[in-house]
Amino acid sequence: MATFPSLEPRTRSLTYGDYPQLIHEGSGGNVRFLQATDRIAQRLNITYEYLTETQMNLIIDHYKGQEGSLTPFALSSSVWAGYSSPPVSASDYEWRYTGPFEVGISAPLRYSCSIELESVPI
Repeated sequence: MATFPSLEPRTRSLTYGDYPQLIHEGSGGNVRFLQATDRIAQRLNITYEYLTETQMNLIIDHYKGQEGSLTPFALSSSVWAGYSSPPVSASDYEWRYTGPFEVGISAPLRYSCSIELESVPI
């Protein structure tokens, strides 16, 4: 498992997942049964701007090393910079890419990208 590159994103947004549940619909209302204690479907969107070519290659090489969205990985503390404690526990979750991402040019010899990750309970 390779840790995500230690680069602080320009922006990040987190969509908290929900707990897996089994829902039975009845005439009097719905009954829900908790299936596990780890949230699923958490999404983290991170955006980078004005990266150097070397920094952009760190992200691209990491993506290749994880075989795209196949292999989960840990996030570096830089991704959560500004938080006194990360909102998603590293001891409970790893992350994986949801799919490919685009690399753009934001200035001469500077690159940008927006990456979406999903949590994987461990």
